[in-house]
Amino acid sequence: MGKSQRFPVAFPPIVRDIIKQQVGVIGSSESEVVKNIVLIYLTERNLLKIGGTGKKRTGGRNG
Repeated sequence: MGKSQRFPVAFPPIVRDIIKQQVGVIGSSESEVVKNIVLIYLTERNLLKIGGTGKKRTGGRNG
C-alpha cells in the first residue's frame, strides 16, 4: 500500500462507542477499525482502485 501517514481524528462519544463495538469484527484495534471503515468507504465510492488491472469490478463476489 506504500508509505502510511497518521491523521489525528476526534469522534463524539456515540461514534467512539460504535468503533469500540467493532473491534474484533472489522479490525483488531480501534485505529484499525477506523482505517478499515475509511478504506471501505473509498472503495464503495470508486475512489480507490481494486486490484492491479485498473478495471472496475461489477457485482458478485468474484467480480
